[in-house]
Amino acid sequence: MMIDFEELVIGSLLSNQGRGFGDLAISGEDFDSPWFVQAFDVMSKQFDAKAFFDVFTVCAELKDQTVRQRVCDAVMLAVYPANLHYYVSKVVEASVDRQLRLLASDLQTDVSGGVQARIDAVRAKLDKLRVAEALELPDLRWDLQMMLNDILNPKRLLPTCFEGLNSLIVGLKQSGLYVFGARPGVGKTVVGLQLAWEIARREDVLFFSLEMDKASLLNRVVAGELQITLSKIERGDLLDADRRKIQDLIRTVENKLIISDRGGQTVAQIRAYVNAVMLKRPVKAIFVDYLQLIAANNPKAPKYEQISQISIDLKNLAKEFGVPVVALAQLNRRVDQGKPDERPNASDLRDSGQIEQDADVIVMLSRKQSDADVLKDIAIGKGRNADRLSFGQKSLIVLDVVKNRHGATGWFEANFVGEFSRVKEIGFAG
Repeated sequence: MMIDFEELVIGSLLSNQGRGFGDLAISGEDFDSPWFVQAFDVMSKQFDAKAFFDVFTVCAELKDQTVRQRVCDAVMLAVYPANLHYYVSKVVEASVDRQLRLLASDLQTDVSGGVQARIDAVRAKLDKLRVAEALELPDLRWDLQMMLNDILNPKRLLPTCFEGLNSLIVGLKQSGLYVFGARPGVGKTVVGLQLAWEIARREDVLFFSLEMDKASLLNRVVAGELQITLSKIERGDLLDADRRKIQDLIRTVENKLIISDRGGQTVAQIRAYVNAVMLKRPVKAIFVDYLQLIAANNPKAPKYEQISQISIDLKNLAKEFGVPVVALAQLNRRVDQGKPDERPNASDLRDSGQIEQDADVIVMLSRKQSDADVLKDIAIGKGRNADRLSFGQKSLIVLDVVKNRHGATGWFEANFVGEFSRVKEIGFAG
């Protein structure tokens, strides 16, 4: 059942006979329904005149029969007028979302900063509402009902393509910040792109690539999807059968992945792009590759402060749009020095401890040798294997959940198939 919070606001106000009307952080322009805009305007005039109104005085001023009927229906529906401030918050949040989306396209071409100032004003209104809402005594029964609705609604979780990861974090939660950290060359882009591609089979996903261009990303998608060696794709050395497979993929693909490869973007520019896309597509997840390449609002500030603010802004981005944000991140150099193994810790995230604080989940990626890799190295060392280029190869990737605000930590291994730019899960260990 769809809940019409605008109707609940109107009905609750009339049931309360206008009590507390002047304290509400809401105006007529926050309503999307023209019927309720008319009703709220009448209430405002009557409240300003005598600080009182009810369903009869309001309906007497409404000339349209349809509007009067909708107002009467609203009163019948408002069985919990004590939750008025909660209903108001939902209406204002929806209003703010509409206004931000309308401003998004203007921000793309704005050079004076005027549009950004208007966006900041809209957000300030929402922040003011939340502060006022926090001062109200909550209705515990209603809060528990909302909690139960969240638990019973499977659409609020996005399962990943790795069962080991799902076993630990259940899935990607709305408004969550997920950080995948690794050193260069370990495979964080491969893991991030594979996660995004698999989710995009059923949901719209935005992938911001600040390091790699779109063509290079799509080369990796095609290699993994069609099992065509990545080096052959990048050289253009394709067999006729390979070309036919790619053409078939182009004709039949229904994946909902949206890639933006513009470099040097700030979080504000990323937010504007998300807003513009949201006008046309219901994006359910946002990926950023990678966090330290996001441009800072204040480039003269120390690097630690820049990254700290970017981390905070990404967390706010997830909360603002109500979707998970997956940020890939670079680690400090030589993270394995003095450690018993090469698995990095959350404290190894480069440039800022703020990332560790803001993230709901942190997954550290590292590589290790398989038993086959070790045997191959032994054979090469004894001269029984001429493939010296493969000496020291690490064909396993470890996905280590080192922080999980919602559950357990643990790790699992997967095969890293570099030639197809793909990760294939093989097991899970707690």
